[in-house]
Amino acid sequence: MPLLTRRALMGAPIALTMPLVLVPRVSAQDLPSGVITLVVGNAPGGIVDVTARLYADVLSRHLGRTVVVENRAGAGGAAAAMSVKTSAPDGRTLLVHSGTQLAALPILQKVAYDPLKDFAPIATLFDLLNFIAVPPDSPANTIAELLDHWKRNPNGLRVGAAGFGSPAHFNSVILALDNALPITMVQYRGSAPLMSDLVTSRIDMAMVSYIASQPFAHKFKILAQDGATRWSGMPDVPTMLESGQLRKKASGWYAVAAPAGTPKAVVDRLNG
Repeated sequence: MPLLTRRALMGAPIALTMPLVLVPRVSAQDLPSGVITLVVGNAPGGIVDVTARLYADVLSRHLGRTVVVENRAGAGGAAAAMSVKTSAPDGRTLLVHSGTQLAALPILQKVAYDPLKDFAPIATLFDLLNFIAVPPDSPANTIAELLDHWKRNPNGLRVGAAGFGSPAHFNSVILALDNALPITMVQYRGSAPLMSDLVTSRIDMAMVSYIASQPFAHKFKILAQDGATRWSGMPDVPTMLESGQLRKKASGWYAVAAPAGTPKAVVDRLNG
C-alpha cells in the first residue's frame, strides 16, 4: 500500500473549502456586534481545528465580522462544550464539535451538559474519512497482514487516537473486539502529537484524518480507509469493508452549534 503522497494531500484544503466558499453572502442583521468565537475542543493542527479556521474565514468574509478560533482541549471535548453552554446565547460564542463529543461522550463519562437540551444546532460542516495508518517500519502492508501481526503479538498493539470517544477511538476498539485481539489505546489531545509518535514507531497503528497527516507525508504507510467506497482522491487505497472489517462503525461527522436559547433568527443567519 502507498505512503501518503504530497500530491494527494494538496487537495485537502480545497476539498474542505469548496462547500464553504459557495455559501451565498448573508446579512449581519440580527447578529450582535463584536467578535465571534469558535470554540474547538481539540488541540491546534488537527482536522477539527483546521476546518474551524476555514469556517472562521468564511464567516468573517460573509458577515463582515472578526471571527477567531479558541482551542479548549481537554476531557474529550467536554471542556469546550461546557464553555459554550455557559456563554451568552447571542451567537457570538459557537462550538465546533464532533458527533461523538456531544452524542457519545455523555455515555462514556459524566458530563455537566445535555447534548440535546443545552445546544442549538446550526449546521453540519463535514463527514470525516479516516485512514488506517502504520509506521514506515511496520511489517504490515495490508489489513490482513496487520491483523496477522496483531495476533502474533501477545500484548496486542499500541493504537493511537486523537481524542477520547472520537470515531478513531471507537473504530479502533471495534476492530480489536471484532477480531478478539488485545489492544492498548494511547490517547492524545490532538493529531499532531499522535502523528509524531506514529512516524517514529512509538505506537503501532492509528486511524488518522487526511489533513492532519499533511505535515508527515511519505513518513508512514496507509493500509485502508474507513469509507463505504473507495475515495477518488486515492483510488488505490482499499476500504476496510473490502477486508471484511468495520461493517459497523462510528460515524465521523462534525458540526457547529450555539448555546441553547440562541434566537432562531441568529441561528438561521449562521446556518445560511
